[in-house]
Amino acid sequence: MKLFDLHQDLMLHMLARQKYGQNEQTSWALLESSIIDLVIATAFPDPESDDQADPEVNRLITIDVNRYVNFITLNSEYWHLVLTRADIASTKKKILIHIEGLNSLLETSTALAQLTAWYDLGVRSVAPWWNIDNTLGGGTNSPACGLTAAGQEVIQWIETRGLILDLAHASRQTFFDVAKKTTRPLYVSHGNVDALCPSVRNYTDEQLRLIAQTDGIIGVFFPARFTAGAGKAGTLIDVVRHILYIRDLVGVRHIAIGSDFGGIITGTLQGLASVTDLPALIEALKSAGCTNDDIEAICFKNADRVLLTHLK
Repeated sequence: MKLFDLHQDLMLHMLARQKYGQNEQTSWALLESSIIDLVIATAFPDPESDDQADPEVNRLITIDVNRYVNFITLNSEYWHLVLTRADIASTKKKILIHIEGLNSLLETSTALAQLTAWYDLGVRSVAPWWNIDNTLGGGTNSPACGLTAAGQEVIQWIETRGLILDLAHASRQTFFDVAKKTTRPLYVSHGNVDALCPSVRNYTDEQLRLIAQTDGIIGVFFPARFTAGAGKAGTLIDVVRHILYIRDLVGVRHIAIGSDFGGIITGTLQGLASVTDLPALIEALKSAGCTNDDIEAICFKNADRVLLTHLK
């Protein structure tokens, strides 16, 4: 069984794991021996100021993008960079580069120039928002803050150029605003069910139904805080609960995996703490009554379908 992982903070984890006190969740070596066939990996900056709106952020993103491209170039016999929909069919392990949060793009024309430069380097996925608000709209921590006029322009650019538009970390109002503007399937790389684990970081039944109405997907993710709840340890069975809930609400066609490995700094789940544990999740889904067809859909087929609609 192969798996597409829609969200890993791979580069950040390899560079700053000790800073955040993490056990190893992912790495190039672990990915090479894992069941993961494609990973969407972030260029997520780690500025000394710890301010994601710091002007230094854009330079750090560019450095991370180049690190991914250089590694893949030097290891091209094993790794493949996804730039077009055709690249998803490569038989090699695949990396698709993602930017999470456009927090330092302050003026529309400058923002589009910077996005174009990142696109030319190899970026093919963008989440315009992270936890904080920016000039494009509301992030996770401001549920009522919606999409701005500048945000609409950036979304149009993303769709025209054939990048993935990721609504993970968009505020709820921004999510609904974008849903009215986009003609493509709604895509959330990593998020869980608010009804099971209440959090502004998770998704309401209304949002999940809207994702399904557009034939989109949500990648279930693995931080204990957003799976079992703040202060709870949690296990891989909690992930299964979220998957089964979405299946029963809107159907298995709209579920994917977006682990957040590398970015889990608030506690991993027992039995699902790194990419090496992913086969255990598959076995748990089988034990919960999921068919082989269901598991293939969750692990890669649903993601494959939606990625092909976003990329050119």
